[in-house]
Amino acid sequence: MVNILLQNITDINTLEKAALELARQIMEKVIEKLEEELFKNKDKNLEVVRFLERTISTKVGNIKLRRRLYKDQKTGKSVILLDKKLGLKKKKRVSGEYLKLLVILASKMSYRQVEEVLAEAGFPHLSHTNIFNEVRDFGKRESERLKHEKEEVFTGGKILKGEEKEIPLLFIEADGIMVGSQEEGGKKLEIKLGLIHEGWEYTSPAKKRKRLKEPQIVAGVYGKADDFYEELIHQISKKYNLENTLVVLNGDGASWIQKTSKEYFENIIVQLDRYHIKRDIGLYFGREVADDLCRVLAEGRKQVFLDTLESLICMGETAENREKRRKIIKHFKKYEEHLLDYRYRIPTELRNKELHGMGAAEGYVDKNVARRMKNQGMNWSKKGAEAMARILMLKHNKELKERLGDQYYTIKNPVRKIKYMFKKVDRDWSKWLQAKIPAINGPDSGKDWVKAIRGLATI
Repeated sequence: MVNILLQNITDINTLEKAALELARQIMEKVIEKLEEELFKNKDKNLEVVRFLERTISTKVGNIKLRRRLYKDQKTGKSVILLDKKLGLKKKKRVSGEYLKLLVILASKMSYRQVEEVLAEAGFPHLSHTNIFNEVRDFGKRESERLKHEKEEVFTGGKILKGEEKEIPLLFIEADGIMVGSQEEGGKKLEIKLGLIHEGWEYTSPAKKRKRLKEPQIVAGVYGKADDFYEELIHQISKKYNLENTLVVLNGDGASWIQKTSKEYFENIIVQLDRYHIKRDIGLYFGREVADDLCRVLAEGRKQVFLDTLESLICMGETAENREKRRKIIKHFKKYEEHLLDYRYRIPTELRNKELHGMGAAEGYVDKNVARRMKNQGMNWSKKGAEAMARILMLKHNKELKERLGDQYYTIKNPVRKIKYMFKKVDRDWSKWLQAKIPAINGPDSGKDWVKAIRGLATI
């Protein structure tokens, strides 16, 4: 078969176009025949009201559907048998396979860029608005699924049957990122992100490079800190049993991190992030002071750190600067127990492990959220931001492709459906199909590209 095609086709682009057009024609003809078979075998209570038309974009082209709308004379309900048979959802413009492509591309670039890439690659045209709607609907449904799963645990008392993995230390890094908002007033939206990992492992024998072990993230637009922590715990509980685990949480000075976290974990050490401590001191005391005092804090001399900062208040050049210094010190004293590095506070028996300083959340926010959601001053609706955050979360956790393969998003194979219906009445569907490919017996039947289609049709 390959040799025959090579003899008849010299232009690979022509062959590809012919193959795609063949696939599109076959799909339309199969669906058309399936619609007729459904009509012939319909329930006697169903009455045809009218025909409806619909176009579904697929990777092989736009498939045009013309199907019957029925009304059940007993119940008065309306139904479209073809849509039901194929699992076509209302208002959906793309097939499941094409949706995979849209979502994966949209997780990397803007919707306008996705539109341009698809057009350049020769895929069916979709406007950036259509692409946005399809991707947002996917993200919205996945967000609702995650919330429902969480509520089943926290409200319904569902018991998770995960791996129940037990480890002595579990690390969590929490951070937030503000993205542009389309809402009236211009108030920005906060994407909360939680990074969960088991510690560190080296990627080379020389131990020069290390990476986080088993990293997972939770990300979304949460109305309350409670919603974030409930989902964080739900994600953790899928894999870990925390009964004998010490949790170490690192984050900036936001109260939803430093305070609220203690309400959700029985055995936890909370730590003020080193980067934010150094940044805040540098802003109002100067970089040199920040370098010196962070070195003092790293040595475990917390009181010297605080006393030195207090002694420097009066050296502020302006009243405003001195007030800023007081506020920073007040904040540090409020969370004084969170100032020391966690390695000074964990039990002695855990200190012989390969432990490092925390602060990876900033990099994960940049890599997984900021690059996509803050690029070129983008603005988001709350629903759009939530949907994209969920998609980026699934992508990082290597769950995106699995979710895109969910039956909800797929269109059932019409070839299998028509084969089944023909088999029931003992007919040969393949002969019918071959007779229904118009290009094979049409006026262009002698051309090379048609010869290629004729060859492909016998595969």
